[in-house]
Amino acid sequence: MDRKLMAGIIVIVVLVGGALIYNLSGNIANSSNGTVSVTDVAGRTVQVPAQVDTVIGTGCSCREIVYLNASDKIVGIEQSESNSTGGSGKLLAYMVANPELMSLPVVTSGTTINYEKIAELDPDVVFANSAEEADNIQSKTGIPTVVVYIYAVGTPEQMDKYETSLRIMGDVLNKEDRAEELIDYMDSSEEDLATRTRGVSSNKTVYMGGQAYGAIHGITATNAFYPPFEMVNATNVAANVNTSDASKGFQVDKEQLITWNPDIIFVEETGLKTVINDTSNTPEYQELKAIQDENVYGLLPYCTYAYNKEEMIANAYYVGKVLYPEQFNDVDPEEKADEIFEKFLGKEIYNDLKAQYGGFKKIEL
Repeated sequence: MDRKLMAGIIVIVVLVGGALIYNLSGNIANSSNGTVSVTDVAGRTVQVPAQVDTVIGTGCSCREIVYLNASDKIVGIEQSESNSTGGSGKLLAYMVANPELMSLPVVTSGTTINYEKIAELDPDVVFANSAEEADNIQSKTGIPTVVVYIYAVGTPEQMDKYETSLRIMGDVLNKEDRAEELIDYMDSSEEDLATRTRGVSSNKTVYMGGQAYGAIHGITATNAFYPPFEMVNATNVAANVNTSDASKGFQVDKEQLITWNPDIIFVEETGLKTVINDTSNTPEYQELKAIQDENVYGLLPYCTYAYNKEEMIANAYYVGKVLYPEQFNDVDPEEKADEIFEKFLGKEIYNDLKAQYGGFKKIEL
């Protein structure tokens, strides 16, 4: 079914003998005794409270809880989201916008889940990013755990899955309207970017280096389905690489990058220091057209502790401004970024991220 049509489906709530019955496109049904039955993205059926007041998001799913304006329900975070040793909360947009969350109890150590701490905090529901993780949490804590999708959205199939997941989370958190608001905003942004660039050629090839996945990487780390490129119809030189998982970045050979010789290079600034080190210590890179012509530009991290959809859209507008200045002459990328952050996170935090990473600018390599 078309996403726009799905977005128009109305939640029907009927009160029968004091029990709510939800009919929401198959995601939630048959409430009784204060619980509802949820079908998650893994196809699992989970009984969750009809009223969820406390929640924990594991597997990088806290971000989407914040997106849904439900940060006040969060009672625990993951180590990587904290401000303690080993944490990188100050680098994550959703934590920068909600710094108080970084002081909440931590429910993981690295990638290891602390089931005892989750049980102690006793949230009404937990979100997880895989069926195996969800089954483990649920069996060891007795707390209903719902599988959600928080990964990449570089393909239409991924975006559909992500929007379905947002709706499920919105249902569980009683934030259905907010989920639809976000989905409408993402869809309208995608359409705006496509309309500006449809049928227009920049006559430039592009490449993105410094893609983080699992760790920080250098200039040969890229993405065949990089959403900011996809959204503005950019000619990504890595687009035809056969990758087994479109959700992840991957490494290309140095020789391949040199052969591609892109006109413009964009760098996700989480990997900027590594990219600078790569290009400084490899003379062949200095012959790349983009470096010779000083056409290297910095981007905010779409991928840092999973995928930041707000930074993804902000990056797309900046990429559009670089590639199609006439079509984006009415766009100030920094002001647009703050509009997007306000929509997703409730705060204008571009300058905070700029201070951390560098922001939208030309880079000397």
